[in-house]
Amino acid sequence: MMGRWLLVLSAWLSLATVAFSQTSEEELAWDFRGGFTGGFSASQVRGDGIDGFNKLGLYGGLIVDVRKYANVGLQLGLLYHDKGSRKVANPKTGDYNTWAYKFTYIDIPIVAVVDIKEGYTVGTGLQPGVLLSAQEDGLLSGAATGDWTESTLPIRSWELSWVVWVGMRAGDAGEWFLRHSQSLPGIVPKPENPGPNARWDDRMQNITLQVGYTRLLGSADR
Repeated sequence: MMGRWLLVLSAWLSLATVAFSQTSEEELAWDFRGGFTGGFSASQVRGDGIDGFNKLGLYGGLIVDVRKYANVGLQLGLLYHDKGSRKVANPKTGDYNTWAYKFTYIDIPIVAVVDIKEGYTVGTGLQPGVLLSAQEDGLLSGAATGDWTESTLPIRSWELSWVVWVGMRAGDAGEWFLRHSQSLPGIVPKPENPGPNARWDDRMQNITLQVGYTRLLGSADR
């Protein structure tokens, strides 16, 4: 777990170094712009026994972009996010079982954004989340039918993730982005008797990759 936190800290320090080296004559009055973001999210749950791609969900909500410098900003968000995983059958190996998890969150990203060159951005930060629902399908029967029920797993009511992304500006107010997030603490508490070979990341982590578009409203003072 310490390695995960060191990775996040290193990313923050690297981004801060880039931002500091680029902020000079571009200081502005404080600029606040609201907007919206949306797209699709491919998600996986690490530690649930499934390997590979699993579930496609929706991602979107409201954001606020705060800037003191033209090329460095802070973004805050309130975002709906579908996460989960899905197991498919593999008849070649005689495995016909199918089942799925569906976890729905309200994510609250707090991220730093840097315009690294004309038209391109990078960002990283922390993303607290609140669990709205945790459902499963076919976990006991071995056959996913689309009949979702409340999950029997003790999923935490909160999540804390690290998020990083790259973006491409679309005019003054728009941006296409590719964003990645991953849980830092596990989304399920550590078992009382985890066994001699269990590690902290055996407690399940949400891993997501989002593709989408952000649109800011109003005119930019930069």
